[in-house]
Amino acid sequence: MVGTLLGPALITLLCIIYAYIDIYNPLIYFTVVVFLGLLLGILIVQKLVIRLAKCRDTSSAVIYGLVVGVFGVYANWCTFVYVFIRKEDYPVELMNLMANPVMIFDFASALSVDGYFTLFGITIKGGLLWLLWIVEAIGIMAAGALGGLAVMHEEIFCEECNRWAEDTKFNLRLAIEYQDEAKKMIESDIEKILDFPIHEGAKTEHIRVNLHQCSTCQNTATIDVDLISYKTNDKGEVSEKAADFSNVYILNKSQYNRFMNKKN
Repeated sequence: MVGTLLGPALITLLCIIYAYIDIYNPLIYFTVVVFLGLLLGILIVQKLVIRLAKCRDTSSAVIYGLVVGVFGVYANWCTFVYVFIRKEDYPVELMNLMANPVMIFDFASALSVDGYFTLFGITIKGGLLWLLWIVEAIGIMAAGALGGLAVMHEEIFCEECNRWAEDTKFNLRLAIEYQDEAKKMIESDIEKILDFPIHEGAKTEHIRVNLHQCSTCQNTATIDVDLISYKTNDKGEVSEKAADFSNVYILNKSQYNRFMNKKN
């Protein structure tokens, strides 16, 4: 019920905001930035709804995200037509448009004949305009599916307490010499990384240990490892980059405490 009602409602609200900017914004290039914002908004909505619904099955989350993404494509078109028509002072109701997909398609077909905006001095119409609309639709559906997948990444749900486990404030960084050997050790026994030396703060490649635990019962806990590397841009500024280095492993309370003691 949470997903059925909240997801589409929030997606429609995002699409209304995007439609008004798309129609009334004179800078077509800025609309591209706003569209990326729409995709980000869809990702955030998916994560919010799936967490509220306490969905902990990856396949179900992706399917739900894809379904809402498809709805987002239709909602995006309905809100676009609504704002476009209202701009010309024609009375129309959004719910009437959403209940009439044939009218939406006919409107798109008619609009594609002459187009309604220019890009680099060229009026975008016909097949090129349809291509842009298809790319837009794929982006919205992909954002929905990715939103469903991203929310499950390295997350753990405590069945005992019926709540999501929290990210522990834990910043254990360990030095490694050879990536392949370190990976094999972690895969064979996660506790072997307790023997790795502490990384001493130099901006060189190392691993970071992440812990999650249910703060209510403290019985549900997981661990995963990220590979930390550094990248220097053209201005000489150094930024940190994290990439998955291991799977997520379940820890019992004794193991969890041993890792906490390693940090201390």
